[in-house]
Amino acid sequence: MQLRPEMKRLRDAHSLIKRLREADIILVSEKGLLHDINRMLQRSKWHHVMLYIGNGRTIEATPKKGAHICDLMYDLTEKEYFAYKVLRNKKLTKAQRKKVVNMALKFFLGKKFSWGQYARIVFGRTFHWRKEGNKSLVCKPGHRCSMESVACSNMVAMAYYEAGLPVTERYMPEYVVPKDYEESKALSKLTEGKIT
Repeated sequence: MQLRPEMKRLRDAHSLIKRLREADIILVSEKGLLHDINRMLQRSKWHHVMLYIGNGRTIEATPKKGAHICDLMYDLTEKEYFAYKVLRNKKLTKAQRKKVVNMALKFFLGKKFSWGQYARIVFGRTFHWRKEGNKSLVCKPGHRCSMESVACSNMVAMAYYEAGLPVTERYMPEYVVPKDYEESKALSKLTEGKIT
């Protein structure tokens, strides 16, 4: 007997959520012209990044709601996502995973999405800005993140960075885009799939 598409989505989402740990990074692609443009601007097949915080929930930053907690089961079954990839730093201890989650909640929950930061990320990466200070793309020792400007991809990177666990050494956390997570030597693919 073949499952109806909505039942298959529920089953697949439930199976995925059971495998997740705190601080796992979830990359997703969603249908729609604006998401296509976003992927093109960021030169990535992913347009959105979420941080798993446990108990079936994630923290994400979106233009409409800013940084907020959401139900991953709802996102995977009701939104128009067509693909996902989960990345994990397998060397993290339980305490380190909890620290990443706590940094995200402490610094970002309730913050507004910053279109200015999104533009700085896109233009900075497109034109390879190499300036000193906060606009440098190269991560410098002792760098302090600007917690006031948040977009989805940099929010997760800054939470990791503030927990002492940078996602990438190549770019400051404020300028991380979805493809940087895939290219990170610190992260491994846990799973990847299509949502049907």
